[in-house]
Amino acid sequence: APLGGNSVWSVAGSPLTLGYGGESDNANDNEDGGENDANNNNRPVILLATSIDSTSMFHDLSPGANNAASNTLTLLLAAQLVGSSVKDDVLDSLYGQIVFGFFQGESYGYMGSRRFLKDVLEGFQCTEGNEGVPSVYKKKDEANTQRGCLHPLRADLTFQNLGQVRGMIAVDQVANLGGSKNLYVHGGAATDGESGYAGFLSEVIVELSANDEGGYVAQASSVQDQEDDDGVSPLPPTPLSSLVQLSSSAVGGVVLTGYDDAFVANSLYHSHLDSASSKYQTIDKDAIASAATLIARTAIAAAYQDANNEVDSETASNYASQLIPEPVSSSSATFTTLYKCLFEDGNCETFLSYGTVERTNDAARTGSDLGMGVPLGTPPSYYTSIYDSSNGQAFLRASGKYYGSLMPDEAGKDSEPIKNYGVDDEDVFLVRPSLLEMSIFGLLNNYLGKGSLAEQSEDGSDPALTTCKSTKDCSSVSYCNSESSSSTTPTCAGGSCVCGTRSHYHPALDEALTAAANVGTGMFELGEEDEGISALYTEPYWSNYVGVRVYNDAGNTPGVYASSLGAVFALACIGFVWRFKKTMVKEKVY
Repeated sequence: APLGGNSVWSVAGSPLTLGYGGESDNANDNEDGGENDANNNNRPVILLATSIDSTSMFHDLSPGANNAASNTLTLLLAAQLVGSSVKDDVLDSLYGQIVFGFFQGESYGYMGSRRFLKDVLEGFQCTEGNEGVPSVYKKKDEANTQRGCLHPLRADLTFQNLGQVRGMIAVDQVANLGGSKNLYVHGGAATDGESGYAGFLSEVIVELSANDEGGYVAQASSVQDQEDDDGVSPLPPTPLSSLVQLSSSAVGGVVLTGYDDAFVANSLYHSHLDSASSKYQTIDKDAIASAATLIARTAIAAAYQDANNEVDSETASNYASQLIPEPVSSSSATFTTLYKCLFEDGNCETFLSYGTVERTNDAARTGSDLGMGVPLGTPPSYYTSIYDSSNGQAFLRASGKYYGSLMPDEAGKDSEPIKNYGVDDEDVFLVRPSLLEMSIFGLLNNYLGKGSLAEQSEDGSDPALTTCKSTKDCSSVSYCNSESSSSTTPTCAGGSCVCGTRSHYHPALDEALTAAANVGTGMFELGEEDEGISALYTEPYWSNYVGVRVYNDAGNTPGVYASSLGAVFALACIGFVWRFKKTMVKEKVY
């Protein structure tokens, strides 16, 4: 089976509308990024991106402390800082739109970021029409019903309403700085053909770090001005590589890292020893907090830049610092909770709580309970997993049958005609993400869903949030501001009712693969136009029909007893042979 999973992306500010965005097949066709409409669609996108997976020689031991764990924690904290500091109406007034992207499968050919950016940059084409179909058919007449595509299957087409990607701010390995307080900015002007925007992002990060409360300083990497044999500036292994390659260097960005021209000593990149509990690894919590603050403030400054790049880095940095005056603290409750979940116990109570809410919400929305996603484990392991219906592959149910994708005009494998989607009101798109992906989904909704709260108290403070177990518990909530967007319908995230759904899943699968039409899940077709950018990663996937016998782990005791008895028996045999030989010699028969 191929490797894969689900990436998670979310918008800061008012949620995007879930309906079809307009006449253009791709919002990125609009050179000016589109007008800032009432539903936050088609504004130039500043993508904050990172990887959420890791690997090692032993796939079930991929702790990724200085890789996946620190990357995910940094970007989640940045999202929390933006969501708690800046109201939606302010974010919506900025020229650019901030989008958070947590990409799965980056350790294997950048599967998550390449699939997402290829769909966004090049314009995804749905065979049944780009407007798609209601992902839950029985809710086809409800406003803002999420749309899906039958073939190639996409369970959520909301990404079509994103504007032109203007630049990216990525993060990588900021937990181990090699004992220093130096962060490094890679990329910059060399990534977008000196158009000015990526260089502006680099200048902003350096400018903002000058006022870092913890003494951490960001400086330009020494490799920014270098080029490889193809004339391309070398970049860290992040989603920015996907953006630069797919856009042919028309769009670029920066990467904030904890290393300069080489990984720091004992970075343990993609090693089973890259664990917070390992004596070989050093995790700097304050460095993570500082990086999260820099990322959040840089995102605001990036969105503040106008269409003609006329805002200088100092002005933009000052504006961002005023909107976000308080930095992330490594001693805060949010930091402590997320650190425990991502570095120590992937099955922590927080993740289980968010996962349970998302499972309940999805079951209520689709009418099918697919159960909890595959756990992250204790200690966490960030291997991306195989890609099937139990491990992240989206699929659909049409007339009681399940398909990896659907083309109604063709016959199925049993030569029977395929009924069209929508013949049965119970037709629906389904997906079972991992617990990590579900938790990130819910956390982003929680962190970014408080900017639309209507101020109710005289002192201007936000109202107390209503507790919930699922979105249906939020039906009576009245504190969401519906004036800023028609998509701020209250939703339950992590036990609290927040305003609107901002999070979305996107398949993380090699771009050469497409789910085979009119057959069950786990079957894929290789595209004829595959450019072979990366290797096609797969794993052996043994069916349960092969026959596997599983034994209980009885611990070390039986082995100790068996070894001891074997040693005693061996000694007894040696003694018997020695005595028998001695007797035979005495009797002169030997």
